[in-house]
Amino acid sequence: MKIVKPTIGGHDGSSFRELLDLWEENGYCEIIQGPPQRSSGYVHDSDSPEAKCWVNEIGDILLYDFPLLDRLKHSYNMCLFANEFKSGPNNKRWVFWPKHSRLYDKLKTTFRREYNNRTLKLGFIGTPTNQKRHDVSLEWNNACDLFHYSNQKVNHDEYLNQLSFMKYGLCFRGVGPKCLRDIELMGMGTVPIFTDGVSTEYHNELVEDIHYISGVNKEETLNRINNMKESEWKEMSDNCIEWFEQNCSIEGSFNTTKYIIEKG
Repeated sequence: MKIVKPTIGGHDGSSFRELLDLWEENGYCEIIQGPPQRSSGYVHDSDSPEAKCWVNEIGDILLYDFPLLDRLKHSYNMCLFANEFKSGPNNKRWVFWPKHSRLYDKLKTTFRREYNNRTLKLGFIGTPTNQKRHDVSLEWNNACDLFHYSNQKVNHDEYLNQLSFMKYGLCFRGVGPKCLRDIELMGMGTVPIFTDGVSTEYHNELVEDIHYISGVNKEETLNRINNMKESEWKEMSDNCIEWFEQNCSIEGSFNTTKYIIEKG
């Protein structure tokens, strides 16, 4: 598979762009550097086709890795959506990834702690991003053993380490209906609790009570996790890890992407 990776657009190189590098390093694809200038009609627009990732060539299969649809301003033959989804012919739900896949892949096995080694029942670590998240945070902060909701940056290694000590991790809607934290929790076997507005729509969809617990009703959710047996938690934790490996790991994300494209 040949993938055009942009050299313009101001992306910080994390998330999918980092995962893309790992695909190439593992021999799954060939990366072609995109052109250094925008095409006609997009000279003053940072959302030009040249600022996005494409399979084969610019204009063919778009790998849309942005949270919202506001940067979708051009045509394509097929589009894979990582976050907010747009219905339409040849539009496909896709996969997602951790913030830093290289670091995450290195640490994930260590962070897959057993039930009794997880000293925090419920927690959240994140930053304010929108009013919806802020409203939900006010509802949940007093229910958590660890609740860090601040613009103050946390070392990413330590952030992941803290997530791994949680039996259950809260998931709030991000800029889009998904958040990288959803994936980071699942990959280490922390059972996610999806609050209102968090999307479960992937190519291989997440299933309630198999991969996640609904957090729409706080009291019902707390009652559920307070009465969940260790064996039930272990089954859900294992389901999360299995789903992550099939859909969001370095190999799994590539294989799923290839399958979606080949299926058409």
